[in-house]
Amino acid sequence: MARPRLFWVLAASYLVVVLLCTVSLGWYAIRSVHNFAVDNTEKELTLRAQLVERQLGSSLVQWHPRDLQEFLRHLGEASTTRYTIVGPDGQVLADSQSDPSAMENHGDRPEVREALAGRTGTATRMSPTLRVRETYVAVPLFRHGEVAAVIRAAVPLTDVNRAVRSLYIHVAVSAGIIAVVAAALGLYLSRRLSLRMRLIRDGAARLAAGDFHHTIESSRTQEFGAVAESLNAMARQLDQKIRAISDQKNEREAILSSMVEGVVAVDTDERVITMNRAAAALLGVDPSLAQRRSIQEVVRNPDLQRLVGQALAHDEPVEEEILLRTPAGDRFLQVNGSSLRDTDGRGIGAIAVLNDVTRLKALERMRREFVANVSHEIKTPVTAIKGFAETLLDGASDDPGAAQRFLRIIVGQADRLALIVEDLLALSSVEQAKEGDAIELREAGMGEVLQAAVEVCEPKALAKGITVRLDASPVGVAGINPPLLEQAVANLIDNAVKYSPEGSTVEVTQRLVAGEVVICVRDEGIGIAREHLPHLFERFYRVDKARSRAVGGTGLGLAIVKHIAEAHHGRVSVESTPGKGSVFCIHLPAVTVAGRA
Repeated sequence: MARPRLFWVLAASYLVVVLLCTVSLGWYAIRSVHNFAVDNTEKELTLRAQLVERQLGSSLVQWHPRDLQEFLRHLGEASTTRYTIVGPDGQVLADSQSDPSAMENHGDRPEVREALAGRTGTATRMSPTLRVRETYVAVPLFRHGEVAAVIRAAVPLTDVNRAVRSLYIHVAVSAGIIAVVAAALGLYLSRRLSLRMRLIRDGAARLAAGDFHHTIESSRTQEFGAVAESLNAMARQLDQKIRAISDQKNEREAILSSMVEGVVAVDTDERVITMNRAAAALLGVDPSLAQRRSIQEVVRNPDLQRLVGQALAHDEPVEEEILLRTPAGDRFLQVNGSSLRDTDGRGIGAIAVLNDVTRLKALERMRREFVANVSHEIKTPVTAIKGFAETLLDGASDDPGAAQRFLRIIVGQADRLALIVEDLLALSSVEQAKEGDAIELREAGMGEVLQAAVEVCEPKALAKGITVRLDASPVGVAGINPPLLEQAVANLIDNAVKYSPEGSTVEVTQRLVAGEVVICVRDEGIGIAREHLPHLFERFYRVDKARSRAVGGTGLGLAIVKHIAEAHHGRVSVESTPGKGSVFCIHLPAVTVAGRA
């Protein structure tokens, strides 16, 4: 439905008010004139009736009815008034305009009743005799203190009605003139008001559209000026508040986006309000699609759904570790949930903070395994040393041959224990240096390092009749720490010698592949099954524990190699075929140097 314009509303209001005022004043004027005319007529009739009463006085009974009738007729014609004389019994004795004998008893006429009661009676009504609306005034005529007759004077309301009709015409003409003038004035004022309101409306529309820099022109009129100034002040305040809210929103989004912890906020109906990128990545969902959807739709994890429900239902924070199964693997999440409340303390939702503790779990598992392995590796030589020492104390020292054999075993186990401790210290030193980026690297070729590593391991190889073949032709330059890299290559050569049969060959080579200097140690040993390859560089991992202990390994050599390679910003790799041998390689980032290939 179309809404009317203010201009027409104001103009119509002016016209209605003018018409109502004109009609009201006209009606009041007409009623006042009418009442004045009637009152004046009644007063004149009273005077005329009293005049007749004085003329007749106490001699009324002496008048002959015919003379009385004639007297009233002449008097009525002279004053254009109808006179009637009524007896105390209501019978008409004389009338200036009608035959008394033909007139009915007037004792029931209201004005007559009043006069018979000793008071002046008045009435305006239709005359049953003349069939004309008349005004009556009846006065009592007393004789000896009692009402002897009633003298009634009456005139028709023709003159009064004529005056009222004339007033009607004057009032109508005046009302028409006033209405036209008021309408013109109302249209002019309405036009001015509507124009001012249109300016304010257009300005408010621009403010609603976000144009807070628009200023509404103020008016000289106090009310319109106050409205314009209020809207301009509101625009300035809204601009400031919206800017502040926008800045706060951007800051909050920046904080949430930069957090490594996942944050999920829901309302009281468990619909997602906010989800940062970290939470979306952990849960594997699109944050834009998660908005206003229930947590049950977004996250298919009963534990997380239950924790969110608990956070909504309780005032105290809740904490729980949950397992989240994803296509990329299982994730362990430490979830802290608490309720959200507004400034009045009313609950408006809940928030859950997700911390990915998968790596911590893995590190904790590695720590436990490391402690267990270290304990086991140390326990074996310690147990042997303790056992043989107790045997010597129990009397075995009396047998020189047995004592010498036991002491050699104790020394061997002590050497093994020292080797384990030495490897642990070396591994710890490399890890600390790698984490603190404290390893000093310099650009150099690999030839001298490889030659030194071969020389360290060559005596053990010769003892088994194993030939260590070195291809030290220069292929590239890398940033290296020579002592550490020599230790890593020596560990690989030592492993190759340990697990290679007598008379075999161990090859040490270097080559440049895809921007990497690759150092490889190839043996002709027993080889390694495929399922063991991913775990070879873990601490204390052994493919054949009995064989490893028999050849004197600590289980830490390859772990040291891996950490040294990583300290050089490189990596390790292994290829092996059971029964044919293995190839262990260290990959280091090559540095381009002129004159080198």
